[in-house]
Amino acid sequence: MTDTAGFQDDGREKRRYDYDSLIRTYAKQLFNFGIRFCQDEEVVKDCIQQLFLDLWNRNFDIDEDNKIKSYLFKAIRNRVLREKSKWSRDETLDENYDFIMEFDVETHLLIDDSHREVTLRLQQLLNNLPPRQREIIYLKFYEDLDPAQISAIMNLHRQSVHNLLQKAYGNLRIDWKVLTIFLGILSIRDL
Repeated sequence: MTDTAGFQDDGREKRRYDYDSLIRTYAKQLFNFGIRFCQDEEVVKDCIQQLFLDLWNRNFDIDEDNKIKSYLFKAIRNRVLREKSKWSRDETLDENYDFIMEFDVETHLLIDDSHREVTLRLQQLLNNLPPRQREIIYLKFYEDLDPAQISAIMNLHRQSVHNLLQKAYGNLRIDWKVLTIFLGILSIRDL
């Protein structure tokens, strides 16, 4: 297709806009997800950059039907774990990985000391979960993904996602009882 100035318009401008939008939309989310597997920020940034470069080079078609968010999360998860396994030749690409959960409460809320204690306790509860359960909780509640998307990202059957989610709920429920008692003591203390 030729525009009025006689230049070839083969969709590159639209494609560039789509990729700019894609990068602006997902780069920070991918970084926040990737850093939970590997705490080396530069490695995670390199993985994200390489992911977007690979998508560009393969002329990846961006549209709403692609379920792009789950695709990107799966791709960055696999890329970071693969990159991490290069550091240690003894490490394989299995499910033996850490997944770090933390709250960045200071930037989201102004909290007093009693709420800070509750937040720290909740963070401890989440970090006591096994890594796969923490990852599922993160994807479901932080990234608002459904079980089908989570199963695609983590290479699990959908039923396994439901089972791990139920186990995580069960583990949290047990510790949550202790937390509610702790909250009750704090409330009485604040009166």
